[in-house]
Amino acid sequence: MLENQSARLPQPLAVAGRHARTADIQFAAKESTQLRSAVLEIYRVDQSAEVVRTFEVANARFDLLKFVKHSSPELEFLTSSHLVIFWNGGISKGCEWSDGDQTRIFKPSAPYAAIFNPAQNYLRLRAHQLKHHCYVLILKIRPCLMSWRGDLEIDLAAVQFQPKIGLNDGAVCQTLLAMQQELEAPGINGAFYVDILLFLLLIQLMRCASNLAGPSKTSYAKGGLPRWRLKRAIELLEGNLPKMPTVGDVAQQIGLHPTSFCRGFKQSTGLSPHRYILEHRLNRAKEMMNNQRLSLTEIALDCGFSCSSQFSVVFRRITGVSPRDYRRSL
Repeated sequence: MLENQSARLPQPLAVAGRHARTADIQFAAKESTQLRSAVLEIYRVDQSAEVVRTFEVANARFDLLKFVKHSSPELEFLTSSHLVIFWNGGISKGCEWSDGDQTRIFKPSAPYAAIFNPAQNYLRLRAHQLKHHCYVLILKIRPCLMSWRGDLEIDLAAVQFQPKIGLNDGAVCQTLLAMQQELEAPGINGAFYVDILLFLLLIQLMRCASNLAGPSKTSYAKGGLPRWRLKRAIELLEGNLPKMPTVGDVAQQIGLHPTSFCRGFKQSTGLSPHRYILEHRLNRAKEMMNNQRLSLTEIALDCGFSCSSQFSVVFRRITGVSPRDYRRSL
């Protein structure tokens, strides 16, 4: 449960390793001397969160957290950095959010949900009870990130970022997904790759979450499936891991032609139905790997793969590491 704003507040998570607990993180409060009035710097996450990995570059910090099924996590922020919160699965029931003045309900229309909170803006989130375990990527971006570039077409001082609860932009969500995958399975030149993604993300945010944004458009949902069809399709795809339904079966259940279903599903989620179910199976497999009593073959079969070899090939292709190496890193 969140404490009041005068309570202990978290220090950076730079020393946290895989599977540290937020209860192990030291808390402290500080006042910002850069504001007209003293304001607490708040960066607080629910004590039930499991810190999967923390990663820092020059002007940003990434905290990848895991919340378990049936939990109702709470998060609270008021920082001098821009914040992006990326929910990867598990928030289908929505969440309650507050900017300090009003409290509202946010229900995402897709499996992924991105929230952008500019620097010096208060934000509190409380997810409704999670149907599945989920990962949350919290990204802190210092406003000075792009000040070193002298070849930009705009005056950075003129950029005024705006809060976006439910950032319906496919490019932003795909960039955040790439960041999360890099944190889960680091590759060569990881810091350089993350820097590139970070720079790309900030430009995307300028285009869709600032005073420089064009007319409002929702590329993430435009042309996609209506919410009820998307929800039903996801239920069908996730409902039976050992036996994945065909595209035709799902399309028939929601009253669409298979081609229209595939096109609409990808526009709504950023993934094809086949890729979506593979990632869902792999997320389930990652969760099961925490149980050392289960063999990789048992996990593969339980998650719907025909054999351990197929599981290994798909796992390596999507995550960049073998199942065995991933389990050793836990």
